Amino acid sequence: MARKERYQEAGHYHIINRGVEQRAIYLEPEDYEFFLDLLLILTKDYQIIIHTFCLMTNHYHLLLETKTSNLSKAIQFVNDKYSKYFNKKYKRSGHLWQGRYKSYPMFDDAHFWIVAKYIESNPIKAKMVKQVELYKYQSFFQWKYKHNYYELLNNSMIFEMTYREYEDYITSEMEIDAIDVVYKSPKLITQDGKLKVLKKRIETFFEVDRDINRDENIKKAFQYGYTKSEIASFLELNHSTISRII
Repeated sequence: MARKERYQEAGHYHIINRGVEQRAIYLEPEDYEFFLDLLLILTKDYQIIIHTFCLMTNHYHLLLETKTSNLSKAIQFVNDKYSKYFNKKYKRSGHLWQGRYKSYPMFDDAHFWIVAKYIESNPIKAKMVKQVELYKYQSFFQWKYKHNYYELLNNSMIFEMTYREYEDYITSEMEIDAIDVVYKSPKLITQDGKLKVLKKRIETFFEVDRDINRDENIKKAFQYGYTKSEIASFLELNHSTISRII
């Protein structure tokens, strides 16, 4: 069976990849550093902007931005180079990664900042450290200490905040609803033979009041790409009612 086509238009993405059978993919400091060196190459050779990152023991998170439709090639470069390095070093064979990497396009700026916070707080959630600034292999540590891989954050959006603002933001409690957004990939549809991401959330069509201009907004949501069933479910209306309005 052919692999499902990936959406990879230029934009912001949350990238995740895990070790096969959830095994550790970094065993020594040298392993983390080799992977970070690959990310440096990524920023230069593939014109990728790294906004935030965190390398955990058995997986990694990247919040990155592409300028062209080269996401698959860029991540494949990192994964292939690292798996060959790891297998050779530890005299192993076979797959290092647990299937294909996960890629989640960003909805909007709000989605971006929720994911940034989620990524930075990963070592705390995993109880690897008690304070976020103590975890060496993530973006906040690099910013705080201007460490060896601070260059990775060139052009990162996190610098739209001051250091203190960002620290307060990523160390504050994350709302339960916000956590749901992290892995909630935007809806993808096929339009004119091409994959399209619906970056405008369905709720934005009805955010003022669900009853004001309801019928017009239902039509707009449908024309944008949401199905009758999705609109009916969101508005808690019958499918037949939505069909009649459209």
